[in-house]
Amino acid sequence: MEALLSELREPTQNEIGSMPLDEYLPKKERTGLATSLNTLLASPTFEAWRHGSPLDIEAWLAPRPDGKTPAVVVSVAHLDEDERMLVIGVVLEQYLAWVRAQSGCSELRSLLVFDEVWGFVPPHPANPPTKRPIVSLMKQARAFGVGVVLATQNPMDLDYRALSNAGLWVVGRLQTDADRERVVEAMSGEGGLDGTDTEGLTGVIKQLSPRWFALRNVHQKPGIRLLNSRTTLSWLKGPMTREDLRRARGD
Repeated sequence: MEALLSELREPTQNEIGSMPLDEYLPKKERTGLATSLNTLLASPTFEAWRHGSPLDIEAWLAPRPDGKTPAVVVSVAHLDEDERMLVIGVVLEQYLAWVRAQSGCSELRSLLVFDEVWGFVPPHPANPPTKRPIVSLMKQARAFGVGVVLATQNPMDLDYRALSNAGLWVVGRLQTDADRERVVEAMSGEGGLDGTDTEGLTGVIKQLSPRWFALRNVHQKPGIRLLNSRTTLSWLKGPMTREDLRRARGD
């Protein structure tokens, strides 16, 4: 950005395309843009945005020297709502670009896990910067060996295209009729529910006990199965802070 600021103040070229520079971007406008960039560079809150790992998906997912699969955690807990949308939108666009550069693959090459996706892929007409890449990944990523896992407690607030492109469903008890109807409608999309009574499925979801789930895999029959998760012990106290992430990394 320092180089851009210098170029705005003292341009090294006289033309942009076939137009004179001063006609394409008058000096007054260049000065105003340079002033805005300088204010941004001088802001203490912007300093944190200039540090960290380069946004290189290929490097993030490269196999580790010890042969283990790398896990990349993108935490935005410290950002406000607009900044979260911006950062995650940029990361997802880069991830989508990386996916489309891969060859076709029938085995799992990478897995994107997005916990609590509420607000990031909302129904029409809302269109945050995260919506397009998420919908595109749900539609296309499987052909490149990339899986996508979305988790939410509010299925009513998800775009129907994300719901209808899910191949594996793990549905816990939903409290509202609207949520149950939305999920059952999406689950019974193309191919139906293999003869399963949709009203009966709605009742099953309504009566599920804690740690019980209705499981549907579009590639297996019967279409609906009940799943009970095992009891697990976790020392995780809740959402991880930046210090928790540093300790987990061994830094």
